[in-house]
Amino acid sequence: MKNADKLTIALAQIAPIWFDREKTLAKVGEFITDAAKGGAAIVGFGEALVPGYPFWIEYSNV
Repeated sequence: MKNADKLTIALAQIAPIWFDREKTLAKVGEFITDAAKGGAAIVGFGEALVPGYPFWIEYSNV
C-alpha cells in the first residue's frame, strides 16, 4: 500500500476545562496540532467536549 492510499486518524479522549469554553478550545487546538505533527489527517473528539457536560450536576442537591 502506498502512502497516498493511507489515512491516519487520531481519536482524542480528553476532559474539558469545566465551565471554560475558551480554555477547552485552546486545549483542543493543542491536541489537533500534536496529532497533525504525528501524521494524523483527521482528529476525532467526544461529542460533549465543547463546551463540556458536567455530568455530576445531576447528582447534586443544588
